[in-house]
Amino acid sequence: MDSETRRQKIIELLRGQEEPISGSQLAEQFGVTRQVIVKDMGMIKAGGHPLLATAKGYVLQKETDGLCRREIRVCHNREQIGDEMRRIVDLGGYILNTHVDHPIYGSVGESLRIKSRRDIQNFLAKTEETGCMPLLALTNGVHSHTIAAEDEQTLDEICMELKNVGYLLK
Repeated sequence: MDSETRRQKIIELLRGQEEPISGSQLAEQFGVTRQVIVKDMGMIKAGGHPLLATAKGYVLQKETDGLCRREIRVCHNREQIGDEMRRIVDLGGYILNTHVDHPIYGSVGESLRIKSRRDIQNFLAKTEETGCMPLLALTNGVHSHTIAAEDEQTLDEICMELKNVGYLLK
């Protein structure tokens, strides 16, 4: 099977899954190495598919019905996580995911689906009670989110707010 055909089959497989599929599982299924799968995933993402690499494997983000989406790159410390999230949701945005581009591990991320202050409170409580280090700690505060909103104007307002407080990177 050529690489383009394999990538199309991977996309079809991921579309039918709710849970992440590990690179090892994909490699075994397609008879290639895990490194080949990592390269395929890079090509799939570069092709515009909403692919997210999580600790449990790869998942295609489901399209958010009727919402506009934008990937933003931000930088702040652990203590500012709640502030950043509140600024996004208070302006009508949703935080669909977070990821970091690690120099050794590549893109590492997780689905968040935060749409309210209650979701933020639950997220912060979970990080506190588990003692887990947030992803931004791996990259000196630099990380990305896919955010969504009802319209592009709202996304622009969110980006302007994050820029004004110094979180948004170019």
